[in-house]
Amino acid sequence: MGFDDLRQQSIAVQEQHYVAESQSLMDRMPLFKDLKPRERFVVALFIFMDVTVLGFGCLLVADRMMP
Repeated sequence: MGFDDLRQQSIAVQEQHYVAESQSLMDRMPLFKDLKPRERFVVALFIFMDVTVLGFGCLLVADRMMP
């Protein structure tokens, strides 16, 4: 394997990385593509609430917060 092969592989990887960055979030996450904005907000709100409740639970278990 010569330097030219390595250079071509490097260029190909950089081009693939550039194409992946240029895709929008909706193209990369087809699950949320069919949802309306209001439905996406509700899903985001539920995820936020879930993370919040789990965070408080972890703090309680670690005795970092008093109930």
